[in-house]
Amino acid sequence: MTCASRSQVDVIILSWNRPEDTIAAIASALEQDGVERRVLVVDQGSEPENFERVAGFVAGNAAVALQRLERNMGVAGGRNIASAMGSGRYIVALDSDAVFADRHCLLRAAAYLDANPQLCALGFRIVNFFTGENDDTSWDYPGRRPDEGFAATRFVGAGHAIRRSAFEAAGGYDARLFFCSEEIDLCYRMLNLGGRIEYFPDVTVLHKVSPDHRVFWERGRYYYTVRNALYTGYKFGTPLPRLAVGALAFLVRGAYNRIPGSALRGLAAGVRLCLAYARSTEDKKLCRLSAETWRYIRSCEPWRADPALTKIRRQLKRLPGRP
Repeated sequence: MTCASRSQVDVIILSWNRPEDTIAAIASALEQDGVERRVLVVDQGSEPENFERVAGFVAGNAAVALQRLERNMGVAGGRNIASAMGSGRYIVALDSDAVFADRHCLLRAAAYLDANPQLCALGFRIVNFFTGENDDTSWDYPGRRPDEGFAATRFVGAGHAIRRSAFEAAGGYDARLFFCSEEIDLCYRMLNLGGRIEYFPDVTVLHKVSPDHRVFWERGRYYYTVRNALYTGYKFGTPLPRLAVGALAFLVRGAYNRIPGSALRGLAAGVRLCLAYARSTEDKKLCRLSAETWRYIRSCEPWRADPALTKIRRQLKRLPGRP
């Protein structure tokens, strides 16, 4: 067993009308041994009875802080609020419908980060709670094996660890994103500061993959996918002709899946976000990716060099009737 880490770890959990799962996630975090840990929970406007169930569970527990918001601030905004509630050296995010696989997950993650100061973040292995198999819905590393560690450019939202100093230096999550692409947006900014990321299968999170699909493609998911892809592409310097081709591909994909309205609304909203970002006075230096950062990204993602037809086929394989 790895020796206990002296590092403080803040576990952040966003809650929204799923009290039983949220309570299980909180309990899993509280069971972690070997580190100084606090559990920081942000409720994103749950129904009163659902909020009260979570509040009743954590009442009187000094290791848990619970903040209630009047409305849903999105994943990006909610994680910023939750992270600001703590001061631990590491921020570990756990989805409200997930639990740690064992009692020493935080210990292993903190010890690994302690030993590797160049790392700004770790992506955990995400396993389907019900089947015990790799959670394909949370796998974003083409050509890689889930049981092997590797250098990466991103982590999965369901379970990951971030070095707080890197998180704060990068400015946290972009709250404009609300949902979708917020992790890769943050990761690119941390990479551009010289940090590095690894996929770390030694920590496993059991994800209760929701059969009801909390964000339906028809009811918003594809809208955010299109909007945020265009916005983040623009932020990080994608040439306008490539953005135009990407926009066209999203429209075709939306039509193929019988949700053209979501595609069009997402495209229009993405353009508005790009224009607002261009007019803003915020410091944009972190989004101007250096040559070194691009070399690192390409070394981690050799599939970027695939022919365009191969990329198109790979995308189509992910669309068995829905995006």
